Amino acid sequence: MYPKQNPQLHAADLAAVTLERVTREDYQPVLSLRPHDHQTSYVASNEESLEEAEENPACVPLIIRVEGEPVGFAMYALDEDDGNYWIYRLMIDGRFQGRGYGRAALIQIVSLLAEIPECLRVVLGVHPENEKARRLYEHVGFRLTDDVINGELVMRYDFQK
Repeated sequence: MYPKQNPQLHAADLAAVTLERVTREDYQPVLSLRPHDHQTSYVASNEESLEEAEENPACVPLIIRVEGEPVGFAMYALDEDDGNYWIYRLMIDGRFQGRGYGRAALIQIVSLLAEIPECLRVVLGVHPENEKARRLYEHVGFRLTDDVINGELVMRYDFQK
């Protein structure tokens, strides 16, 4: 597996978290997922994200489930401006945070993108004040770049292909 291994996240924990492409039937469960109130400024709402996915066919919206229960939302896309795959969203509902689900989902997304031959790196933006998310990304293997886009720090994960 490409991402750095986390000794606190066992294979069973990783397997318990599943990613599925969002379908119309998933819209209501996805819309009911929300981060903690103090985190709302760090990520676009799921409603905005689903609208973006409808408008941009490059966006791949994912529902994050644990044992079938929706716990989060993610979205990635190939950015036509720079040719990189970007993780546009990664959000775990506030009720389910702190259980390793975000880390497991991130590892799975990076592993999924690693299977795409032309994907040499994965890029994402993180709000400068969202230190918890930045530590998560760093732990999985993302590194800060010198870029800032729309006030977000840009981080990058490079594959050794």
